[in-house]
Amino acid sequence: MNEFTQGILTALIPSVVVSFFTAWLTVKFSMGQFCSQRWWERKAEAYSHIIEELSYLQYCLGEWFDASLEGRKFSDEKKVALSEGFRRAEESITKAVAMGTYIISKNSVETLKQLLKELAIRNSDGDWMGDMDNHYGAVKECIENIREYAKKDLEHR
Repeated sequence: MNEFTQGILTALIPSVVVSFFTAWLTVKFSMGQFCSQRWWERKAEAYSHIIEELSYLQYCLGEWFDASLEGRKFSDEKKVALSEGFRRAEESITKAVAMGTYIISKNSVETLKQLLKELAIRNSDGDWMGDMDNHYGAVKECIENIREYAKKDLEHR
């Protein structure tokens, strides 16, 4: 091998090695950032869905309570829609609890579990207005707590 070719190879080989190493590191860091960003998006989506369902529970309880206080009667369609919506929202919260800490924080799961227990409690005297008031307060408190947990969980990106 002549001196000219040897000089070119001596200069070229380190450049090629550095180029491949740099490209490999760039891809590795980009993939890590992509996965981290995607995971953050899934968490944000989960918290958003949970808060949406909790808000619907609060809306239903508020509608029933206000209508009872004001002596308003719901149409059969409205009763069915509120009852079905409430059931779906409660079921969705139950699914979030069942998934556990896979996506949301442990504190969030525990708060949702506590809410489901509260929603299952019925007054032994048959005071359903008191039940609705207690349930409304429990949902409102749960929303506040979940918002705080979501903020903490989502800021660690």
